[in-house]
Amino acid sequence: MKKRKLTARTADRHLLYQESVQDPEGDALYLTRYYRKLTGRKLRLLREDFCGTAILSAAFVRLHERNKAIGVDLHAPTLAWGRRQNLSKLTREQRGRLTLLRKNVLAVRRPQAQLVAALNFSYCVFKTRLGLLAYFRNARRSLRRGGVFIIDLYGGPEAEAEQQERTRLRGFTYVWDQETFDPVSFHTVCKIHFEFRDGTRMRNAFVYDWRLWTIPELRELFGEAGFRNVHVLWESTHLKTGRGNGIYRRISRGHADSAYIAYIVGQA
Repeated sequence: MKKRKLTARTADRHLLYQESVQDPEGDALYLTRYYRKLTGRKLRLLREDFCGTAILSAAFVRLHERNKAIGVDLHAPTLAWGRRQNLSKLTREQRGRLTLLRKNVLAVRRPQAQLVAALNFSYCVFKTRLGLLAYFRNARRSLRRGGVFIIDLYGGPEAEAEQQERTRLRGFTYVWDQETFDPVSFHTVCKIHFEFRDGTRMRNAFVYDWRLWTIPELRELFGEAGFRNVHVLWESTHLKTGRGNGIYRRISRGHADSAYIAYIVGQA
């Protein structure tokens, strides 16, 4: 197989993002297994909020012939890209089990899902406590009784630093740029750039204007929104590298890591 020759002119930013940031098959399997572990039931209806290209929803419907997914996002061009690139790879029957909604996540409640996921820190677009609480309350009302709401988050001192992190991948380099951070408001602007072997760069491929939320804030807001059994899943550390190993365990106390990834989970 010939190696790809990617350049800033020829590369597709959504494909680069999916390769750099997402693990849809792994996430779909993890959500399925954790839901079964937590509830004792099989996960058959997933709602993916801020779904973007809906690659997680597509992976979920491929897992089982009875799985159904609902993807919700406001950005029409990204949803259209997902239909062309991700849903087109599904069979006709699988596409029939995946619904994409161009709607505000605050406005969708039906059909009630078994699990609602807001991943890739997407809920950080809500910068006020009242705004985020309204979203969490709507997520709870969107769930069947006993259903699960899950979000991911990042934190630690390095999350508050204005810095760049480069990761070399096949044919390109992924650059995570924490451009600004305000310790008073926890307002942050983060960007994704891509660099290529021919020396060209795709700057500001994605730009995020967020508030960085902390674990105590999120747990309190889950409780105020009416969730029960609110808990944290913490990423374990690889003994040799000292980096996260992708294995998450339920904890009551965390570690003072310089950077960490975690999940917050609650039940309706």
